[in-house]
Amino acid sequence: MPSRNPILLSALLLFWAMAPVRAEAQTCSARPPPPTVSVETAQTDVLANEDLGFGELTRLFRKPGAHPAGLYTGAIAVAQSARYRWVDDGREICVSLDTIEVTMTLTEPKIYIGRELSDDACARESVWRHEIVHYRIDQDVLQRFAPIMQRAVEFAAKQAGGQVARREADVTRIGERMARSVRQHVDRVSRDMQSDRDSLHDRHDSREEYARTSTVCSRGDLGNSRPVLCASEPHLCTNLEKP
Repeated sequence: MPSRNPILLSALLLFWAMAPVRAEAQTCSARPPPPTVSVETAQTDVLANEDLGFGELTRLFRKPGAHPAGLYTGAIAVAQSARYRWVDDGREICVSLDTIEVTMTLTEPKIYIGRELSDDACARESVWRHEIVHYRIDQDVLQRFAPIMQRAVEFAAKQAGGQVARREADVTRIGERMARSVRQHVDRVSRDMQSDRDSLHDRHDSREEYARTSTVCSRGDLGNSRPVLCASEPHLCTNLEKP
């Protein structure tokens, strides 16, 4: 009976680039079954905070020359775990990936509204609508890149295939190398996701948007005014209310 020994490897990814890994082991004579690949998304509930004043938000934002009346904070974290297996059929020891799990999480999303706006309903609502779009951007990026990550990990798993270990002592080294090769693909998608996310946030924080928010309440109400980004990205603005 061939022996099967699953071994678990886990890693939290912080968007770093790994050096290319050179495949050294020969391919298994019998093709191993493909690994199970799972990519999941998760997020914590967005929190609203109206306890900080403009000065405190400026220090929290830490961008020279900026004096925000509101602020959005959040991050997207990516975690990967890979389990590999090895089979000794008496002729060769074949090492292959068994399961790969990736979790993409929107962590600690928070919207700050300056406490000075508590008595100005129009300005408060204007700031809220601007900040909620930042939150919608993160939600959108997370959902759009989940299938991209799924395809990338499946491709990496297929490339890894099965590799022969000369002896049992080599199994761990080969399994870890396979996990690193998958992580390279995960990191690449993570970098692309972060770039897309940064671009959308920067587009939202445009001069036109700041000009709109500074004048929108001159008539005393918002009327039909919506964030400028809504014109080109309407799917981000279907719900500008509090989640």
